[in-house]
Amino acid sequence: MHYLVKGESIEETNAGKTQEEAGTFYQQIVKPSLEGLWKLSEEKRVVGGVLAGERVCAFIVDADSNAEVGRMLRSLPFWGAMRWTVSPLQSFESALDQDREAMQTMQAMVVER
Repeated sequence: MHYLVKGESIEETNAGKTQEEAGTFYQQIVKPSLEGLWKLSEEKRVVGGVLAGERVCAFIVDADSNAEVGRMLRSLPFWGAMRWTVSPLQSFESALDQDREAMQTMQAMVVER
């Protein structure tokens, strides 16, 4: 199953940090998280990246369940510093099948009148 995931930095997480604190936050939280996502991308479990010039990441996750996606996100050090949006994706084929069925139902209703 595929999921569209978007993570946006919670600005309050960085507010008021000194340069030293910001550097530590990067080294301990941001860098290991991006490295983790990079590793997942090399394993072909995610495809995506960071939106250019923004503190936002977006990717497609291949997972067996909602719980697996939740575990993966919680394993990232910046999990609590990001606002996450996760949307399950329906395949194009499945959407086409649903549309075809809806059209057949609609056509049958028109014929019955």
